[in-house]
Amino acid sequence: MPKISVVIPLFNKEKYIQQTIESVLNQDFKDFEIIIVDDGSTDRSLEIIRKYNKPEIKIITQKNQGVSVARNNGAKHANSELIAFLDADDFWLPNHLKEIYTLYQKFPDAGFFATAYRLKIKNRAYPVVPPLKEKYSILKPFYRYDKGRALFFTSNFAVKKSVFKKENGFKTGIDGEDTEFFIRLGLKYPLGYSRTITMIHLNEAENSLFNRYKFEKKIEILNIFKHHEQNDPDLKTYLDIHRFAWIMEAKRNGKPGIARQLKQEISPVNLNVKQKILIHLPSFLLRQLKTIQKKLQQSGFFYTAFSK
Repeated sequence: MPKISVVIPLFNKEKYIQQTIESVLNQDFKDFEIIIVDDGSTDRSLEIIRKYNKPEIKIITQKNQGVSVARNNGAKHANSELIAFLDADDFWLPNHLKEIYTLYQKFPDAGFFATAYRLKIKNRAYPVVPPLKEKYSILKPFYRYDKGRALFFTSNFAVKKSVFKKENGFKTGIDGEDTEFFIRLGLKYPLGYSRTITMIHLNEAENSLFNRYKFEKKIEILNIFKHHEQNDPDLKTYLDIHRFAWIMEAKRNGKPGIARQLKQEISPVNLNVKQKILIHLPSFLLRQLKTIQKKLQQSGFFYTAFSK
């Protein structure tokens, strides 16, 4: 039985899937299986993965039902107690599974695990590493330490299969299903975390899940946890930072009604000075600032409203 099951949901990622698979096969830690769930791809994705004739790779095909169903289906077929997820347009550095398994051994009481990563924008990659003192930490709840940094995505995240099964996996029929699942886990289980960078997140990849979320459906996550945040200041802060980000998105995309609604739900004390200023700026100015931000990022300057 392998020590780690790697689950890769796949839908029309012919440009990236080979690099993604190779990043798993090139891991320093070798005791794993790979479960690729093709979610009804219509490009060459399935043709590409079928060229891998390796015993550690299992291919599952299903009609297109969405990424949550694909991930849940892959987890159902996992033979390991530890499941690591990887999106088909991201890739791991060779140390990823070694770090994940170290966390799994070091923090037996943790329910899920994650590592630091690099965020790749165009041809530049920026480190996302929280200011924690220790290389390995137990975070409970994880969202107390997030502060809008996006500590992890599904691609640098692993979970115990027993926990995944107990919590019924990713919720289907919603956008932002990963955020919803992470919060749900964070309410109950500690996160084992490593400050070592092990993953490259391509947030501007074509057909990226990160970019395909429907805005109106994404903010439904707030309603799911409204009753929890009333008695959890850390969760309230975490969700208010999401509200801020979605206000910026709403104002830039001509949805002032949604922006006003979200603004009424925010506790200003949970925002930093830059965020408090930005939230009051007119839409046209926010669009101009977004353009400037993208140009700065392409020139090597990573500056956001979440940094100090």
